[in-house]
Amino acid sequence: MAAFRERCGSMTVEIYDLDHGPAHCHISGLPGGLNARVDLYTLEVTKPAGRPLPPRMRRFLRDRHERMLEAWDRVISTDRSEDDGSDD
Repeated sequence: MAAFRERCGSMTVEIYDLDHGPAHCHISGLPGGLNARVDLYTLEVTKPAGRPLPPRMRRFLRDRHERMLEAWDRVISTDRSEDDGSDD
């Protein structure tokens, strides 16, 4: 299950439950059938680096920016080891 999953036309934005840092989302269904990974802080494409996003997708990400960062916080908390070495 995804921590965040929404569609923007034919494109889908996902943040996976279990994933690695840095904070990012995955976009599938971009024009030409391409996929991308986007940094959640800068909203810049990191893979493939420098790929421009359609204006509609840029607006979509900006409009949901806070919700996506909140979703990433849930990913980070579920990805941590239960044993953090403390004696609590």
